[in-house]
Amino acid sequence: MKRTADPEAFVASMPPAYFEHVNPAYHPQHELFLDYFRGDQGEGRVFNFQGDNEQYLLHNFDPESIRRHLGAAIRALRDRPFLYRSYVNTTERFILHEIFPDPHVKGAWSAGEPLKAVFQRFRETFVDERGRLARHIVVSYDQASRNFQILCVNVAHQTLVSNLWEVFGSHLVDVDFVEVARTFDPDPQVRTFYRVIAHCTGPQSRREVSSITTDFARYIRHFTFTMSLFDLVGPAMVGPSSSHTAGANRIGQICRSIILAVAARGETVRSVRVRLLGSFADTGVGHKTPVAIAGGLAGLDTDDEAMLRAGSPEYLASHGIDFGGVTARFDGFTRGTPGDLAVYHRDKCSNIAEVAFVTDRKEYVVTGFSIGAGNVEIRYFGGPLAEPLTGKHDMFLKGDTIVAVAAPGQQLPVVRRIFEGASPDDDYVLRFNSFEELIDYCRDRDMSLLDVVVSVESAYQRTTADDIHRQMLAYWKRMERSVTAGIGSSRSSMFGLSGGSASRMDGYLKDNRLFDNIWGRAAAYATAVNEQNARSGVIVACPTAGSCGILPGVLKAYAEMTDAPEDRIVQALLIAGFLGMLLFSDVSTSGAAYGCQAEIGSAAAMAASAVCFLEGGDVEQIIAAFVLAIKNSLGLICDPIAGLVEVPCVKRNGIYSSMAITAAMMALSGVKSFVSPDEVILVMREVGEKLSSDYKETARGGLAQTRDGKYVEKMFEAEVRRFFADSAEYYDPAEHSD
Repeated sequence: MKRTADPEAFVASMPPAYFEHVNPAYHPQHELFLDYFRGDQGEGRVFNFQGDNEQYLLHNFDPESIRRHLGAAIRALRDRPFLYRSYVNTTERFILHEIFPDPHVKGAWSAGEPLKAVFQRFRETFVDERGRLARHIVVSYDQASRNFQILCVNVAHQTLVSNLWEVFGSHLVDVDFVEVARTFDPDPQVRTFYRVIAHCTGPQSRREVSSITTDFARYIRHFTFTMSLFDLVGPAMVGPSSSHTAGANRIGQICRSIILAVAARGETVRSVRVRLLGSFADTGVGHKTPVAIAGGLAGLDTDDEAMLRAGSPEYLASHGIDFGGVTARFDGFTRGTPGDLAVYHRDKCSNIAEVAFVTDRKEYVVTGFSIGAGNVEIRYFGGPLAEPLTGKHDMFLKGDTIVAVAAPGQQLPVVRRIFEGASPDDDYVLRFNSFEELIDYCRDRDMSLLDVVVSVESAYQRTTADDIHRQMLAYWKRMERSVTAGIGSSRSSMFGLSGGSASRMDGYLKDNRLFDNIWGRAAAYATAVNEQNARSGVIVACPTAGSCGILPGVLKAYAEMTDAPEDRIVQALLIAGFLGMLLFSDVSTSGAAYGCQAEIGSAAAMAASAVCFLEGGDVEQIIAAFVLAIKNSLGLICDPIAGLVEVPCVKRNGIYSSMAITAAMMALSGVKSFVSPDEVILVMREVGEKLSSDYKETARGGLAQTRDGKYVEKMFEAEVRRFFADSAEYYDPAEHSD
């Protein structure tokens, strides 16, 4: 290898911080690597150099390289403190990492101050006077040094790194030096401390600093927010879509609660109107999104079939919507444009509804986001909310905004939660953020995966293991009923795209012993459930309605073939829901966000883990089954014809049920994924982010754009115009594709 002829070129390539921190003895080696990196042979390569006390990595500068290569190096230090520094050249597109294990961390943290004192300062920053974790992240910016300082707790390293570079990239901020230090504290509320210093090459305005700070806080909050496994198995709902139907209904229900709170302080509601944006606008009618929102506004729950009538344009025009004895006029549905959607580009969500209501005082606008698997957030009421409404807790109307806590003695109208059952404990701290951390957690405590799942869910819901079991048993009974109803019906869906396939498959199995096995029965049963979903029958989303057939289909087939007791099936569902929840913390299961890999792929992974558990797999095998299913669903696009959850959704449920069983069989036999579980999840996220919007539930690509698909779309046009006929904002989504 040839040395760089001009040493000044090397100096110019490296940021000043490099020469402040890196041992000069290593400069020639780095100069050599950099020279090689610039050549043809170095493109796409990763160079690794071991120093006396540290490790160096040189590679292409892009977010995926950072996540992948740096993540792999850090994994070896997963249970140890560490310090690393990143030296960045955005012009030549390379990055050099310097990684130190724990012997060097104490000095980096304390600078002579005892670590005990450092921890105390952190606790005072993040833990309130009641000993509760009050926040996860604090961001500050020093104008003189151009340094951002980020302090955060209880977040997985890959999550921190991923979002760090994503935020700076989205704001077009060049950073040439990053230092990350991690250490641990035995405090039960705070387990992991991070301090990040990032140097910007240019000054940042006060407005930009505020925007960057808000983005960091929102991202980290999302990834540290503990969910329930029942957010991934459930709700029981009227089909056809968890995000577009159940999620839309919950947005409507929360908006109703806000309207009732406004009315409680003396205002009279006059009228309501709804504007749909993103995928809600593109495919909402086929998913019954307008119907579901209106049903939620009327106070109907996700599994109430009455909303199919109460949400129709004709019924709304003649009856309006009743809010506690006051009937408000319904002013119709409109469809937002891509320009309207762009207002919310930082929210990173494609399923958005604006609900505007007029009182005798003023007009209010509520913006709700359906984030996948029926989960929702109200993030704007007039302006952005400090804490989003999820429907899981009571909140309070204070002036013209909504707050999480009322001051002692302060009487404020209550925005009531819409979820029934135990109240979740948002102060609960999940002790792991990734699949590999979960494996370590089970090993370190000598606990089975099931024991961990039940203990976590019980703590989060503040309830008993028996209550958790009863909740899941009720869902399993619903799943069984949907299998039976689907197999026993040949009724077609509204436009005849599906219906009768499951009954034909079931009949064929009974006459053909070759296929009458767990694979064949699972395929028939999974198809049956999704046909029920397409008919707007009641199903259980698991994790979504579009993929609702795979988990019950596989488990129903398993129960029949093995005579497994009901309690074991319930336990398998708890395992599946928990792993789905852990996946959801990094990758949404919404097809509108990440394509069908997020829906069908997640469902197949959950079913694979359930079967592996039932057959006696340990935690590593169960997670291996989960990951093998994810790997073999990567890139699966979401291309529903006319936006209907029928083609290709119904048959995909049947086919991927077989893949789930195969993944379980492979894991049980000792087959492992060569790529680590957490890296597979990162790849799933990467692929989903790079998919064109045409392949994310917009009905603008794939099978939706075939000759037959366009024919159905033409047939469906009258139904679309039934909802949006009077909208001046109606547009053809095909004209606005990427």
